[in-house]
Amino acid sequence: MKDTSKALGYEPIRKLVVRMSTPSIISLLVHALYNVVDAIFVGRGVGTLGIAGIGVAFPVFLLVIALGQLIGVGSSSVMSRALGRKDMNTAEEAMGTAICLVAVVGILLAAVGIFFGSLLMRFSGATGDVLPHAVGYIRIILCGGGPFILSFALSAIVRAQGDPLRATVPILLAALLNIGLDPLFIFVFHMGTAGAAWATILAQGIGVVYLAWHIARGKSVVRFHLRNLVLRVHHAREIVSIGTSSFVRTISSSAAIIVINRVLGIHGGDVDIAVFSIVNRLLSFARMPIFGVVDGVLPIFGFNYGARRMDRVQSTVWNGLAFAGLFSGLFWILFLATPRTFLGLFSADAALIEVGIPALRWIALVIPLFAVQAIVGGFYQAIGRAREALVISLLRGIILIIPCVLILSHFFGSTGVWIAFAVTDALSAVIALPMLLVELRRLRRLAEPDA
Repeated sequence: MKDTSKALGYEPIRKLVVRMSTPSIISLLVHALYNVVDAIFVGRGVGTLGIAGIGVAFPVFLLVIALGQLIGVGSSSVMSRALGRKDMNTAEEAMGTAICLVAVVGILLAAVGIFFGSLLMRFSGATGDVLPHAVGYIRIILCGGGPFILSFALSAIVRAQGDPLRATVPILLAALLNIGLDPLFIFVFHMGTAGAAWATILAQGIGVVYLAWHIARGKSVVRFHLRNLVLRVHHAREIVSIGTSSFVRTISSSAAIIVINRVLGIHGGDVDIAVFSIVNRLLSFARMPIFGVVDGVLPIFGFNYGARRMDRVQSTVWNGLAFAGLFSGLFWILFLATPRTFLGLFSADAALIEVGIPALRWIALVIPLFAVQAIVGGFYQAIGRAREALVISLLRGIILIIPCVLILSHFFGSTGVWIAFAVTDALSAVIALPMLLVELRRLRRLAEPDA
């Protein structure tokens, strides 16, 4: 069997970044697409209150994604560095520990969904009319959280072994199935927002089955053994430590969305909350290529850092920034030039579209700068610098966005909420770039003379 991980150490960096990132970019775009499609079908089949309902539920949905990223990114970092050191035993044990973590987290999420679904949605900002739509959606998402998280973890595990295409195929299949099930459950079975949730969870099962089959039959670089299906505390601690920055990045977005929903409820109303639900999905879609590049460069960073090839690590940083900037620039142009076209996909409500046009333009104003903080955060994760990665994640997610929203909304109402996104992305990039330059100087000092 071909050892795909070896290419991480010798293939030209620019070609490697593109090859490793492209499948992840495609899979994440498709993943984001079915979140967008969920909102489109809900908007057309349920209405503005339905869009507001899944918007209010979105922070908790992000919690599920955050847990998947925590386990996936953490185990990927541990495994790729172990492969760089040729330590196969550690890589196999880390994979087993990651699967055990998923099982524990999945059970806890199901319990939370059953007993606290309504309470969570009220806390997230659901009003009386919106609450039933939000609860119907989130209970199903939480009860199916285990398979959802496992799909993230197994994809990251396969990608860490230098096989990004294999990690992408099940995500594409799941996304296409989700898009096909949405109209069936919403328009034919009249299940409302609950139908959109069922479509999402059932589709994820396809990806889990495919990846589990690939790993269990011994076709992956890192082999699965039942004896490694043990929650080893030292591996779990490292996985959680490294993955925490990804978790915090996503969960802080969840906290920010809750604050924003509440602020919009004060300064606007259900229409503003629905606008934010739509614009936030469009923004997430635009950021997926950036996260795809981060997923692609993480194994390259980790493998070459473990092998002390610091020249390749530095080259990966700059090529990753260029590739991520290319995609973010494309969406920047589209959102600024044609906001009405994108908003019109979700609803024909004239009031919603008029409020949404300036909102989308403000939020998209500095999208390209998001690439800086994302690549820098991924870089710190891959080389095991958990504290610095956590700082980068907290910057945008909590430290800057929430104060900016509260302050600017006080002076400019709901418009201040939209402006806060542009201010936050600009400040985050200004802080992250000097941190990156300092770290690159450290790597140059660590480089071996013959590197």
